[in-house]
Amino acid sequence: MKLQTKQKSAGLSQNIRTVLKWVFYVLMLIFFYCVMVSGSGNGSKALMLIPFSTAIACYEGEIPSAVIGAISGILIDMATGQLIGFTGLYLCLFCGIISGMFRQFLRKNIVNYFALTVATCLVYLYVDYYFFYVIWDYEGYREVLKARFIPSHLKTIVFSPLCYLMCLAAEKLSTVKRKLELEEKSEMVDRI
Repeated sequence: MKLQTKQKSAGLSQNIRTVLKWVFYVLMLIFFYCVMVSGSGNGSKALMLIPFSTAIACYEGEIPSAVIGAISGILIDMATGQLIGFTGLYLCLFCGIISGMFRQFLRKNIVNYFALTVATCLVYLYVDYYFFYVIWDYEGYREVLKARFIPSHLKTIVFSPLCYLMCLAAEKLSTVKRKLELEEKSEMVDRI
């Protein structure tokens, strides 16, 4: 008896599903960027591109994850009015590392994703706060931490499971289901 897997013939091909998944990712990047730049600038907003890029890193390879991280970081820099490329470099590096960790060491579940997203947000909070406020010794930089950075990062962490579930659904819809069929024993096959 021989085990054999066959793809289901009904539905879209794997290439079309992959293209649709990446179109979904690009549209969500644009949507989250639009949410970040909409409204008044003096309130704290969730940086939804951070958990979304780490969620993509859970399911994609290192290179695509790093590219998505760089694009997300550049969009965050443009939305927050920071030096273009600062967050892009940071997220490019982190998303590549996260993708490698999920590929080699970690299971793809919401607990591991949430832990890595919290760690990414905390490191980003520290780096952003230190390099843009503390190092220049601006007056009232502690108030900026309390009024803007901490609420923004808490909102980001609270909404991160939504990003994971969206990427999980996109991944499940983009993979072709395989059906396991058993092949009967054939007498015509010469066994050694």
